[in-house]
Amino acid sequence: MKDFPFNAFPGLLRETIFDIEDVTQAPPELIASAVLSALSLGCQSLINVKINDTIVSPVSLYSFVIAESGERKTTVDKLVFKPFHEHDLRVLLQYEELQKEHERSSKIWHKKENALLKCVDKATIKGKCTDEFSRQLKALYAEKPEPPKARRFIYNNTTPEALQFAMYTHSPQTGLITDEGANILNRQTMADFGFINPMWDGGDFQVERKTTPSFTLRNGRITLLVMVQKAIFDGYLKRQGESARGSGFFARCFVLYIDENLSTQGQRLIRRQSSLQSGDLKYLNCFYKRMNELVEKSVSQHGTGHQTCLSFEPPAQEAWERIYNKIERRLGPDGDYENLKDFASKILNNTARVAALLSYVTEGECAIKKEYVENAWLLCEWYMQQAITLFGNEEDYYEALLLSWLRREYSRSWKNVVRYNDIRNAGPNVLRKGKLLDRVIDRLEKEEVIDIDYSTYGARKVYKGRHFDNNPFTKHAAYQHY
Repeated sequence: MKDFPFNAFPGLLRETIFDIEDVTQAPPELIASAVLSALSLGCQSLINVKINDTIVSPVSLYSFVIAESGERKTTVDKLVFKPFHEHDLRVLLQYEELQKEHERSSKIWHKKENALLKCVDKATIKGKCTDEFSRQLKALYAEKPEPPKARRFIYNNTTPEALQFAMYTHSPQTGLITDEGANILNRQTMADFGFINPMWDGGDFQVERKTTPSFTLRNGRITLLVMVQKAIFDGYLKRQGESARGSGFFARCFVLYIDENLSTQGQRLIRRQSSLQSGDLKYLNCFYKRMNELVEKSVSQHGTGHQTCLSFEPPAQEAWERIYNKIERRLGPDGDYENLKDFASKILNNTARVAALLSYVTEGECAIKKEYVENAWLLCEWYMQQAITLFGNEEDYYEALLLSWLRREYSRSWKNVVRYNDIRNAGPNVLRKGKLLDRVIDRLEKEEVIDIDYSTYGARKVYKGRHFDNNPFTKHAAYQHY
């Protein structure tokens, strides 16, 4: 696999990554993923990107970093997102005081309301005119104390319902950032694809509730960064992998696995390191300055619902179209992306998002130059290679998934036979439509993993083959799905 394209980052961001690497000795690829998420978090409420005449996209990024304990995920999180954490701490302290004041004001307001309502009751009983009380009530309702808002940038341990309500009542643009991914992956948040996917797409989201009023979340944006250990991620794959893949959630994400080739453990010898107080980390401090500018601007524009739309310069648009054609060719037979069409379908949009982020953080509100599009593609192409590596041979994935389902069905029925139509109707969702199921079954039959029987009426039946319990597909993680 190619080395990570650090040179695709503008100078400040690239050197910031190396400053943090110098302090933490963490894998620089992990740091780079966190920095991209920080750009997304800082910019998503400020800008959109115009991809072409018909598509305007948010710039929010979704990312997974899979790294074992000891890779310094927590340290990197604290360093990269320091401006956001500091802002959130200040806001929460202010919010506590504002909430106390709101409670006091609300009590006084309710006493005034009750007093006026009693006057209305008395006047009504006596048959007197209540117009004056009605005018006073109208004026009072116009003065009803509004609950304070806490413009938080980061949530790290929440449910979908709590997050949706917080986005509705406080800020529709936020971040779901955690260095302890179990907090999120073991809860319902990362299983609610009907919510998390539309937030990547942008736009409005209707929240229907049974016991409390429903509401519409308008102009919602989420930056997602989940840092998690491999075993926990594998457990999530077992529980939600098919749905996450089939819904297009994983395709929206940059996924990074810090394996033995990227890990820095065993190389982190004691040496003189730069410190945040030493003055050596000038790039990191400049990065903090820029992030604080974005935080302040986001806060000042809070509630306006306005995002500046960045578009491509003509040469940049041409570069984007060349990338489109390159991806399309790789989708063909024997192409690099033939078996990852879902990821490939989103990579072009992610390229535009990253280009907009690099451009805006570096140059502000201006048209996106060609260099940012080309550099964004280098980054997205690398993450695409990670997806290919992480999710393995896509054919093996589908074969292992079907075998997992067949194994369960055989054990349930005490028969080693399943009708083909039952697979088509009730098997793994991803195999129910199109020609993929036939290709998977053909391959398994050739490998003698299954046997196919054609009855006189043409109804196919799938039996265990002689290699059903002993074949390479059983070693794939997807084999444990059912």
